[in-house]
Order: sequence, then C-alpha cells, then structure tokens
Amino acid sequence: MLNLIKAALVFLGILSLSTSKSLALAPEWKVYRDVFEKGDCARIIRELGAIQQAVPEPHGDFWSKSMMFLGKCLLKENQPEKAKKFILLAAKGAHSDVALFHLIQANIKSGEKSEALENISQLLEQPKHVFYLARIRNLLRENFNSEDERKMLFHFLSQHREHPEYFLHDAKLHQLFITQSDLFKQPVNKKLRLLGWLYPEDETTAKQSHKSIWPTDFKDLTPEQIKLRVQNLKKLNLHPYLISHLPRLVEDQDAALRQWLGNSWIDAHFRTKQYQSIYTKIKEGELEKDWGMSAKNLLYWNALLKMKRRKLDEAVSYVENLKKIDPKNSRLPFLYRSLAKNFKSRRKPEPTHEWWTRLIKEYPKHRYTITAHWEEAWKYYSRNQFYSSLKHLDAGFAIIPKYSKKRPQFIYWRAKTHDLLKHQQESDQLYGELFTKYANTYYGLRGMLEQGKLEADSDSMKNLIKKTEHRSGQNLTDSEKILLKRWEFLFDILDNQQAEEEMLNALKKDHSKSFSWKICELLNRYEAFHTLQKVIANHYIYELYDQEIGEDPLWEFAFPRPYWDHVREVSSKAGIDPYFALAIMREESHFNPNAISRSEAMGLMQLMPATAKEQAGRHKIKVNNLKQFFEPRLNTLLGTDYLGRIASRFND
Repeated sequence: MLNLIKAALVFLGILSLSTSKSLALAPEWKVYRDVFEKGDCARIIRELGAIQQAVPEPHGDFWSKSMMFLGKCLLKENQPEKAKKFILLAAKGAHSDVALFHLIQANIKSGEKSEALENISQLLEQPKHVFYLARIRNLLRENFNSEDERKMLFHFLSQHREHPEYFLHDAKLHQLFITQSDLFKQPVNKKLRLLGWLYPEDETTAKQSHKSIWPTDFKDLTPEQIKLRVQNLKKLNLHPYLISHLPRLVEDQDAALRQWLGNSWIDAHFRTKQYQSIYTKIKEGELEKDWGMSAKNLLYWNALLKMKRRKLDEAVSYVENLKKIDPKNSRLPFLYRSLAKNFKSRRKPEPTHEWWTRLIKEYPKHRYTITAHWEEAWKYYSRNQFYSSLKHLDAGFAIIPKYSKKRPQFIYWRAKTHDLLKHQQESDQLYGELFTKYANTYYGLRGMLEQGKLEADSDSMKNLIKKTEHRSGQNLTDSEKILLKRWEFLFDILDNQQAEEEMLNALKKDHSKSFSWKICELLNRYEAFHTLQKVIANHYIYELYDQEIGEDPLWEFAFPRPYWDHVREVSSKAGIDPYFALAIMREESHFNPNAISRSEAMGLMQLMPATAKEQAGRHKIKVNNLKQFFEPRLNTLLGTDYLGRIASRFND
C-alpha cells in the first residue's frame, strides 16, 4: 500500500508541474531513463507499476511512456507475459506502431511466434512500417530455427511475397523461402527465385545463391539483373570473388555488357593490386578475346597500369593514342590529372607543368581543373611570380562551386597575392569577403591572425553575426510538430535508433528551417551526438563559417562534449588536454560509440584491438571479449591514457 501511495504521489506531483508536458515532464522523465539505463528495472516497476488507468490529455503521453517503460523493463526481467499487459495498454496511445513492435518482441520472447507474425503483419499496415523492417528481419532470422518455426515463417513470407523488398531481399530469409518452397513443392516465379542471387549479403551467400540458380534462369538473365548483382558485390567489397565470378557471367552476352563486365573485372584486379595479372592478360590479348574490350578501353587501362608500374613515358604514349582516336573521351581529364600527380611525386617539374597546362587548356571548366590551377598558382607563387600566380588563382576561383571548402582557400591566397603586389584595394576587398563569409574556416582564422583582427572589438569580428532566426519554432507546420512530439516520445522510451532513422529520413524531404533546428535541439538534449553531427554537416556547415563564436547552441551542436566529466577526469590523469580527446572522438568516430573501421579500430577513440588489450593490461582491467572496448567510459579511459603515453614519449 505504501508503494502504491508513493507512486501515485510521484505521478500527481509531475502532473501538477505544468500543463505543457513537453517542457515540464522532460527533466523528470530523464530520471526514469537514467534508472533504466543503469538496469534498475525494479524501481521502475515499483514506482510506475501502479499507474495502469489511462490518463487523459495533456498528460496522456506520460502515461503511454510509463506503460512502454514497464513493458520494456519486464521484458528485460524475462517476464514477457506481464510485459505484454503494459505494452497493450500503451498501444491505446498515440504511437500504436511503437507498441506493436515491442509487442512482437514480447511474443517472441514468450514463445508465441505465430502471434508475433500476426503483429508484424499489422505493423506493416502502419505508415511508419519502413523504419522497422531492418530490425524485424533480424528478429525473424534469429528466432525461427526449428522445423515448425521455419514452416510458420515460410507461410508468413508467402503472404507478403507481393512486397519482396520487405523480407526477400534479405539473403538468409530468401534462402529459407526457397528451401521451404521446394519442400512443399510450391512453385516460385523466376523474379522471386532470383532475389537471393541479386542481393547477397556476403561471399558465402553470393556463392550459395550462384550455385543454386536454375540453368534456365541463368540463361534468361537480363543485362540490368547482371549489373545489379555485380554492383551489389562491389558494395560488399568482394573484389577477390568478383575476379573469379565475372568470367562466368560474360559468356554469350552482347558486346556492350561484355565490355561493362570486363571493366568491372579489371577494376577488381586494380583494387586487389594484381597488376601483373592484368599485364599478362593484356599482353596475351585475353581482354579483347574474352571481354570484347574496345581499343579505347584498352588504352585507358594500359595507361593506368603503366602509371602503377611507374613507367610514365609509356603511360603518356597510351594517353596520347587515346586522345588521338577519341579527342572527347570522358576519361581524359582523370588521366591528365593522374599523369601530373605522378610526375610531381617523382620530382619532374616540366612534365608536371605540361599536364596541368593541358588539363586547363582542354578542359577549362572541369572539376579537376581547379586542382590544376591551384598547382600552377602555387608553383608561380613559390617563385615570386605573383602576376602569373594570381592569374591561375582567379581562373580557378571562377569555376569553384558556390558551396565548396576550396573557396576560402582561393580567396585567402588571392588576397595575400594582391597584398604582395601592393594592390591594397583589391587585397582589402578580398580579406573583407574572407572575414565576413568564411571567418571560422582555417583560412579565415589564419587571415585574421595575420592581419591582427582576432580581437573581439575589431571590425572583422564585429562583422560576424549571431544567427537566431528560425530558432523559436514559430514557422513549424502542424505535421512537423507532430513528428517532433513523436520523436521526443521515442527518445524518452529509449528507442533512439528508431527516432534517429526517422529524423534523417524526414530531413531529406522539404522542410522548414525551424524543423531542422528543433531536430538538432532534440538530438543534443538526448545526447544522440553521432546523428547530430550528420545533421550539422548536411544542414549547417556553411552557416558556421560566419556564425559568431561563443556560447551559442549551434557551436554546442557542432562541437558537443559527451561524457564531459569523465573525459576531463581521465584526460587529467593522462596529462592531455580534454578538448584534444574530444577532437579525436569527433574526427575518428563522429561520437559513435559503436564505430568500427575497416582496420577494426573500435569505439569513440578508434582503438586498435592490440592497443586496447595492451592498455587494459596496464590498468589491470580484465577483458573477456572485444565488445567491452566499445563501452564509452572504458574506451575513453584507454584512449586518453594511450594518447598521454605518446605525448610523453615525444615530449609534447
């Protein structure tokens, strides 16, 4: 009885705070989020378990969140039957799709898998179903393993075969579907049979799907299907497999497709650095014979191969021949740039200059020509030939896109060159543009430092503005307000992945400036810093160039301080600046604690496994598996300590 009274008092106390639940309840609800993340489900069950009767608006959202949290806690405590009771109550609220997804999990955990499939079918009818598909596919893959369960799953997949993108683009679910179809002797049309072949997920499924493809289906493959298969294999970085696989696809194909496959085959050799093999195939004429490679293609690949083998004079010969037979070949700018860079790396200034000049002359508006102008400008600048340098700086700047990081670079050097030429008016004008539009770029700050304009009361600093328009939320549409309210709900019940995926998708569509700002506020409040960095990079990076530096939310969004107290503590012990540790996190992982690189570097500070193990040993921390190194506090501790040791070693 005492617990019941206590829970009621807590709930009524929260209700009395304000009629605006989004503002009044957020701080109080954070307590429950923290309790859940610490694993104290008993407290949540004890304090919220007595609140079962639906609460009317404006506080119904709090009630729905309470029911969802109770359900999640009971699931965590392996009490799925009790969990379903509260999740079903939450389903009466505004976000029934959220409750349905958690009900599916509860059904699976309680062994009621047929009910789980029925609920998945219901969820697929919801407008937001697309954001659940990846997690639903994982649930199906992981939890339907017995013979009876596979039969059950097969019937479910058959019911939804009209939308193969839901489940049959998943290689393992497709394999189960085909296997069960054979067992039940149910015919499957060619389009569905081919899906496993078109959408492999790794080398194993790629090989299995090719081995099981029907000879008649293989014979009837269209060029579009073959290209889709190859493109998906490239996305999986299966280049060694492609080398052996592509020759099986090229037989009996038309000339255009054979050549396309041949280019992919050679590209796979380049990516795996099998240059000698390509050289042998070219020398023996196999590319023409087996792949129908055109003379132009052979010249292109021969030129690249000679560059890789450092035979630049021979590479030039192939490029010249390609130019002769096809003066407008789209690959020529790339080859010109590659030759210039190769000659430069071998310290041969004359041919370097020749190829940059040809790129400028023949392709004056090509994106590679910007680099050519810069290289030529720098060459003349270093020789004190400032007029020639300025000519290239002006020409290069004229073709730089409006939103490009190269613009402040060219403006700075144009201003500096005019200054050296005593063109004071032109120099001042360019510096003014740099300080006004690009103050917070590297070149903007460098220019102000050199010009002595970094003082807070300087004219340059006064030109910076504090952009606050669109931050009040007054321009939000009704649909945007509904979405923001939904995402706040999802964050509050710790469905962060769902909220973040929906947010990024919404920002791809037309939206108000207020909407993107409110999304940033939500992401920052709920410490979703990795997704916040994506939003800033895509929607605010250019605004930061001339935004007033200071205690402004935009700077907080762009440079957040996650785990700040912990970072300061471990950085102090390691003897490094805590902002240096944050800079490493921002650059290496973009604040994604689950980040893993191709080289298997892990977590916020991208620790290599061997380094992480060594550092853990120094701290006498027992590690049972590598997954522990992704834990933010441990990763930060080991990472800062490692940085401190490096700094100490180099006395920096």
